[in-house]
Amino acid sequence: MVSYVQEPSICIVLQREREIYLGTECQYFDDSHLMFCPVNIPISLHIEHATIETPVIVLSMKLNLTTIREVLAKIPPPKQSINKRYLGIKWPLEDTVLSVFERLIDLLNYPNDIVFLASLIQQEIYYRLLMAQKGEKLRQLVVNGSHTHRITQATDWLKTHLSELVVIEDLASSCGMSVSGFHQYFKEITQLSPLQYQKSLRLMEARRLIQLGEEQISQIAMQIDYESPSQFSREYKRLFGIIPSSELI
Repeated sequence: MVSYVQEPSICIVLQREREIYLGTECQYFDDSHLMFCPVNIPISLHIEHATIETPVIVLSMKLNLTTIREVLAKIPPPKQSINKRYLGIKWPLEDTVLSVFERLIDLLNYPNDIVFLASLIQQEIYYRLLMAQKGEKLRQLVVNGSHTHRITQATDWLKTHLSELVVIEDLASSCGMSVSGFHQYFKEITQLSPLQYQKSLRLMEARRLIQLGEEQISQIAMQIDYESPSQFSREYKRLFGIIPSSELI
């Protein structure tokens, strides 16, 4: 199990499949779905079936907000009805989107064309996503004042204030949202509650520090605001499947 914070990005499994855990919830991804992460999301990755002959191959493209805004400014609103409800990070992979990604990968066979064509193909990827049935969710990411944009502010704050006490009322207020609305949209976008999100970030940082081996586990637990070593160990095992001291063996 590998844990990390997935940056705002689009990820496509080109071969085999992988399991993505958000907290304790597991979602399977193969070549029929893409993973759309509009904000930083703490995830754990597990790959069960892979060999040297047939490895899991994943393409990840970091979201470029400037380019998305530029593309959005040039296209008309989509004609189809828009489903404004957030569907989580797992989206059906439409053929039109997959074909553009395939052309982007194919540029590896034509290195002299990469400088000129790569940016154009990436623009087409954003165009296809924006015009897709769920494209409104990508639009919301770059629209100031949208729910997605506000939750992005909250996740950025949580990531840079790991050890601080979170008062949800204050965090919601700083985003210009009611507490109930903040909870609702935060979980729809990240698949985690604000406190679950912060806990996952803290435990991932703790794992990184433990694996460095430069500090005692008890010191690391206190550093990320765990006063009880036993609670830290329980929650660490719940997320990673092993106790903290196992990382030192």
